[in-house]
Amino acid sequence: MNQKRNAARLLGAIVVALLLAGCQQTGPGNEIGAGEPDAVLTGETATWQLGNSMNLGPDSTSIEVEVTRLGCASGVTGVTLTPIVTYTPEQIAIRIDVEPFDGDGAECPGNDAVPVVVQLDQPLGERTLIDGGCLRSDAANTVTCESDLRWPA
Repeated sequence: MNQKRNAARLLGAIVVALLLAGCQQTGPGNEIGAGEPDAVLTGETATWQLGNSMNLGPDSTSIEVEVTRLGCASGVTGVTLTPIVTYTPEQIAIRIDVEPFDGDGAECPGNDAVPVVVQLDQPLGERTLIDGGCLRSDAANTVTCESDLRWPA
């Protein structure tokens, strides 16, 4: 009886893990076609810039970016979380959150840029790249997000 119960628990854990893996993309596209950027809150807001735009082309499925925490963290962006990628026929929106800052009284000198390689499930094609972090309400009106367009520049 214990073996059946343990097997059922293991199967349940696998199903939950698979369901959570499916949560890496945001919900259906909104009026700008970039998904619901606040629908899946996995961490604190960060924005990104292209690390090497010279390597991008229609066949690209790997994108080098540099991620920076939006909030004050005494100059440290910290650990980046799994990118959330939303695909539409016109654009690809990439949001990369960071682990919550656990320090007290952080200063705001600007945070470091952390390199991240984003693997796409589809080639870039003729689509634009959008910083999905800029679509979150706390980043929308910042200097970094005056434009959420990252490619083509």
